[in-house]
Amino acid sequence: MKIMLVLAASPNDPLKKNDPFMPLSLPILAAASPEHEYIFVDMLSDEKINFDEKIDIAGISYRISAEKTAFEIADRFKKIGITTIAGGPQPTCSPYEAAKHFDAVVMGEGEALWDIVMKDHTAGKLRKYYVCSPKKFDGRGMEVFQSFEFFDMESFRLPDRKHFKYKYDFDTVLASRGCPINCDFCSVPGMYGTKTRLRNIDDVVGEIDTFKNYYYLLDDTVFGRKNSYDYYKKLYEKITGLKKQRFWTGQGNLDAAGDKEGREVIKLAAQSGLLYAAIGIESVNPEALKKSGAINKLGIGNPDDVIEQMKENIAFIQEQGIVISGWFVVGYDEDDLETFDRILQFCEETNILPMISSLEALPNTRLYEEMQKQNRISLTKKINLVHPVLNDDQIIEKLIESNRIGFSNKIIRKRTSFYMKKFEKDTADINKKISNKIHKTIFTYILQHKLKKGVMAFANTGDF
Repeated sequence: MKIMLVLAASPNDPLKKNDPFMPLSLPILAAASPEHEYIFVDMLSDEKINFDEKIDIAGISYRISAEKTAFEIADRFKKIGITTIAGGPQPTCSPYEAAKHFDAVVMGEGEALWDIVMKDHTAGKLRKYYVCSPKKFDGRGMEVFQSFEFFDMESFRLPDRKHFKYKYDFDTVLASRGCPINCDFCSVPGMYGTKTRLRNIDDVVGEIDTFKNYYYLLDDTVFGRKNSYDYYKKLYEKITGLKKQRFWTGQGNLDAAGDKEGREVIKLAAQSGLLYAAIGIESVNPEALKKSGAINKLGIGNPDDVIEQMKENIAFIQEQGIVISGWFVVGYDEDDLETFDRILQFCEETNILPMISSLEALPNTRLYEEMQKQNRISLTKKINLVHPVLNDDQIIEKLIESNRIGFSNKIIRKRTSFYMKKFEKDTADINKKISNKIHKTIFTYILQHKLKKGVMAFANTGDF
């Protein structure tokens, strides 16, 4: 069959032509059932859909900000008789809404289901829902295929990236899935489970060795956890052993920096080329951290000394020459407008890049369920979570102000200077040390300006 896979994006998506990371969702599907012909339409790179293209299936992947666009695309395809299939984070969270517009809805890990979807379509027996989840799904009278086991990462196939036309700055790769932390606002445990599933190390390293330059490791935390520290140590040792050095980025948690073995993982990650880590700190309010469950990923031994321990863990990671951005959400009941100022002060004291957003209650999260019970979910407000004190306009105005302050040119230069000093002990090889220091310093400076552009765009469009 001839299949068009669409990565949907809203017309005003701040990431449009501004996202340096190659999306993996479409290449993963193309590899899962490779006997078919595929066309990629990447709307994040501003590609347009050719509705006159002769195709059998239109598969559309979308997140919450692109839901309206995805529905419009699906409706148009259905009018001309093309089978439409939904997939991605948003249809996994809101499948019944997706079912109003699509012939079939794929929920969860697509690579576990895509080949089955293709075979059902060929046989003329397409079902309404295809689900990969241990939790039984109610099809509300519609036919369901369900795999009650998460995908076996040992069976993960090399993503088929060749159909992309747009050249991304960073390749992307994953070594694991699943997160045991289970923060109340996070949709990852619902989609990928709370058990860490690992790919074959040689397969991951072999894939990385095909990349030209930069790459992004998509794991929930590239520093691992107690049950995966050995895996990540071996992974980074093998990456370091590759003939060509590549610099990479990823997201991580602070808990590894509070653990002796975890610190070894962080050191090896830096040696293997880790330049920058996005750290989900979430809040500087200890009560909000405890309520959300985020405190469990910060490496806090003494609950009475949360902030200082966070600072110590941050400092250890920075000492390895790794640039850190701190990702925060504002909107818990304990938060007020001064919370923004406290976050900025914390970031200035620690020299981390401030990535602040409003707290949103995503469907199929514990936060959403709790807020729904309290009748505090709004479908009409800009921010769907009703705060007892703050209104949307106050939050958005303060977001814009905080981003402007946190990424002022003066502070960007100050942070760049701070990290430049950390890069000095990169290696014993003097020529390589000078080269790496220059390279990493330029990267740090450019990174901050790109993040500034991104956060300001998100705040101004309200597309959180």
